[in-house]
Amino acid sequence: MSTGTAIVDDTERGREQEATRFLGLRALGGVIRENLILLLLVPLLVGLITFASTGFLPKWYTSVAYLNVDEAGERSADALMRTPRVLGRVIAAAAELQGTQEARSRLLEAHRRIVAAPGDLQKTSNLFRLEYSDPDPHLAQKINSAFIEAWLEATKPPPTKRAAMEAELIRREARHKLVSQLIDRALKDADRLVSDDHKELLAASIADLIVKNDENAGDIVALKNALDGVSHDLIFTAPDLPEEPSWPKRGIITVLATFAAGLLGLMFVIARWMWRVKR
Repeated sequence: MSTGTAIVDDTERGREQEATRFLGLRALGGVIRENLILLLLVPLLVGLITFASTGFLPKWYTSVAYLNVDEAGERSADALMRTPRVLGRVIAAAAELQGTQEARSRLLEAHRRIVAAPGDLQKTSNLFRLEYSDPDPHLAQKINSAFIEAWLEATKPPPTKRAAMEAELIRREARHKLVSQLIDRALKDADRLVSDDHKELLAASIADLIVKNDENAGDIVALKNALDGVSHDLIFTAPDLPEEPSWPKRGIITVLATFAAGLLGLMFVIARWMWRVKR
């Protein structure tokens, strides 16, 4: 067979394949048109049934608080809120919860979460949402508030460590007061205490004392902050009282169910048509 004949045969086969595909698509379009009422009616009925049935589902409400922390602070807060020390205080504050201590702890953990504020990324966000969900909106707000208070309390040192820190604070404050008095006296009586030849040495000593006393003052502030725990200033907004349910989202569920029913109906029509063609 010559090369020219082979090219003609390939061209003819290509045309036949294109014609076959065209006829197949045309036939499929015809099948869809024949079943158009079914493809529209079934998703519509499914959507109506879904919309009606979701009205009988239990509603959940989510109380939201905003925490002014970074990712490290968020991880620390989340870890503390999982501890028995925090969960125990929340359980004590929420007497409405039923079941054993372990069951109530699992319930609290399942319905609480911390996420980055909308529009922020987890890695770079300095604002996080603390959420708690419950069928009772007032209980959701109450438990979310209890989590915050228990978390803040948990950041404070335990009794033994606190006693040691308070003793250290008293010692540092006494030293700061004494050194401050010595500096004031040295500055006031410098001319009387030393001769002109030693004034430079005295000035250097006073300057060194001032630096060390300032460092001690910084340590005093740090100790006081550690004794107080995490500041309430990190609570950007207190837990709100939710008015609208966070679940179920009737609109979203209805749209998804309608779309899924339409897609399944189309797949069924195509599969039935292909089965008939093969037969």
